[in-house]
Amino acid sequence: MMRNIYLRLLFSIVLITVCVMTAQTLILFASVLSLQKSWKQEVFEAYVGSLEENIASKEGDISLADLMSYLISSAPDRVSGLLIRDDVGDVSISIGSSSRGEYIPQLQDSGSLDNDSFGGRIVLPKTFSISVNTTREYHVEDVRRPAYTIDLSSHVEGREIVIDGFSIIPSEETGYVDVKLPSVISAGDIAGTIRFLNNGNVYGYVDILVYDLDVYGPTYMIIHNTTRVFFYFLPIAILIALVAGYFISKRNARHIRNIQYALSGLANGEYDIHVDKDEFKINELRGISDSIMQLGRDLERHQQSRREWFKNISHDLNTPVTSMNILLSGADDGLFNIDKDLIKALKKENDTLMERIASVSYYSNLVGDKPDIQMRSIDVYDLADAVLQGKTNCSFECSAALSLYADFNLAKRALTEIVNNAEEYSPAGSRIIWKVMDGGGSVVMRISNRGSLPSPRPQFFEPWARGDSSRHQGGSGLGLPIVYQIMEIHDGSVQIDEEDGFVSVTLTFPKEASR
Repeated sequence: MMRNIYLRLLFSIVLITVCVMTAQTLILFASVLSLQKSWKQEVFEAYVGSLEENIASKEGDISLADLMSYLISSAPDRVSGLLIRDDVGDVSISIGSSSRGEYIPQLQDSGSLDNDSFGGRIVLPKTFSISVNTTREYHVEDVRRPAYTIDLSSHVEGREIVIDGFSIIPSEETGYVDVKLPSVISAGDIAGTIRFLNNGNVYGYVDILVYDLDVYGPTYMIIHNTTRVFFYFLPIAILIALVAGYFISKRNARHIRNIQYALSGLANGEYDIHVDKDEFKINELRGISDSIMQLGRDLERHQQSRREWFKNISHDLNTPVTSMNILLSGADDGLFNIDKDLIKALKKENDTLMERIASVSYYSNLVGDKPDIQMRSIDVYDLADAVLQGKTNCSFECSAALSLYADFNLAKRALTEIVNNAEEYSPAGSRIIWKVMDGGGSVVMRISNRGSLPSPRPQFFEPWARGDSSRHQGGSGLGLPIVYQIMEIHDGSVQIDEEDGFVSVTLTFPKEASR
């Protein structure tokens, strides 16, 4: 059994580790995908901003050749290439490489790019190249419509087009268009498109290609090394989890075994249980060990209480029965005359027996299913009047008009038991003091009488427990246990204490409904 517990604990630790590592893996991949998606858009926006700054910084006239040169020179190193398309949208010139670093072949019969085409003013960055290989391999894909539009106004001077003004504005067009792309290019490689208007007419398009994260040098190194370290650490983490899980589960299994032995001892009636809680490093296990030892003490006390219960109930019920048997036997033998005195004595013993049986029945009803109670607001003065009928040796003090929430009959029974008990154990001629106080959300009643509590103190709220061990006084021994059960029903409390020669019983009733 302990082996199964050990394996379950070990499996749980390893499973948690694997789940955490799996979640981290998914988060890592999701983060890379999210970065990949935003990466190209950020590079494209940076390119457009750089292009706008370069053109704005040019002094004097700007020719079309200057503009085309800026298109290339404004590209940061994260831009892998450009696709220049004509006014109808066909790719005329391919510059650089695809997002994966593959050179882009020129489509056969497409235009060509050379220095003379733009007045000898173009200087290609070292990161760009112009493919001289031509191909007929292309495919048609949906490409997003231009994100920006460069609106030019120009005039012709000699053989050169001079730009009079320009503006770069976001395009309002949405959707996709079909474009013939070289074989190594896909629509996903295109980070964004710029459209050129010259004097209101479409002049052409430029598609910006951006390196993928797993190709672009610095970013690739960061992601690659991070991923590699992560996956190298994964088996190490699992190994650490196995080793740590072994020792942790082994220690916990030992603790669980000790707790199991302790509980088995309790089940077999061994109540003097000791669990070495000092070896427990976990507070919860220490709490369990404390609870087990407390449970053992409580079970031992309850077992002793049951033994006392049977002994005392036998004594309390047998006493009046014995007295009646003596009287009846004496009458039968002719020792006592059958007259009014004999009948009166028999009736007294019978009443005592009936009273004690009624107390047992009443207590059994309280500790079993809850009785049918009628909870309502009760004025403390009305309750005191009902309890103190015919009692002249009790003073009642109440600081303000208070009401408690209780069943009238049960509250009356509890207070009557306390007052009667105080009368029984008070010295002759002394008075009982009943004080009522406002406890905020509760009503506190304290009934005090002169006297003292025995040492060691008995369990007053256990059946047939009495303050006097000699048991020379009468009574059922169920008064305080009945009070305790009534206060439990009301979600209240009762406690006994001694101070300055007075024994006080304090009852706490709720002011309002608590359930």
